[in-house]
Amino acid sequence: MTDHPAITISRTLGSGGTEVGFLAARQLGWRFCDRTILRQAAQTLSIPMTSLRHQEERPCGFLERLLNFIAVASPEVPFAPPLDLPIYSRELFEAERNVMLCLAKNAPAVFMGRGSFIALRDRPNTLHVRIEADLSFRIRFLLERGKMKDEASAREAIKASDRNRAAFIREISGLDWQDPRHFNLVMDTSKDGIDACAARIVKEVSGSSTDGLRRSYFAHGDRSQHGSGHGGETA
Repeated sequence: MTDHPAITISRTLGSGGTEVGFLAARQLGWRFCDRTILRQAAQTLSIPMTSLRHQEERPCGFLERLLNFIAVASPEVPFAPPLDLPIYSRELFEAERNVMLCLAKNAPAVFMGRGSFIALRDRPNTLHVRIEADLSFRIRFLLERGKMKDEASAREAIKASDRNRAAFIREISGLDWQDPRHFNLVMDTSKDGIDACAARIVKEVSGSSTDGLRRSYFAHGDRSQHGSGHGGETA
């Protein structure tokens, strides 16, 4: 039986990667998997759903309302109180990995963050995407969406997010989160724009047969590099 195609998206805080993923999923007619991953993992670990409600942000605009309804604990939400179980614990990652593998079996899907490029790294027919942006774009993105009150707090949130995400990926896999070789497609929203990045993903997938989606670097070692490079600002 042919595996359903899947896309994983890793993104930096303020890059607009969640919007890119949502738009790509909508255009492809695929399932957008963000909140459902955490919800099902929480059920597996017996974490009350009330512990997750604080992850959602106040809506800002139509697309933002949609994203905040379906996305929990995204990188575009910098701070949140701790859960009963630390959100980036290995136990939670394993639970989320099992959820992602199960979801990927059922239908074509776009998976947002949560180490999905590692969770699905050995899976065929899976495109691994990284979304980045320069520092000024990321700061402006957070400020314009009302997620941070000023430039200083936005800058600090970005540094903390980059540092914590790099530590999380290193802890669960020993890998460098910023290494572009872990991804089939690396794009910069500050250069290309959110809509264009989503369109590029759709084109990449639509131009390939189901069996032709690029496999991960982990399984094959070398691959061609696509996109704008990896110029995102990180800590």
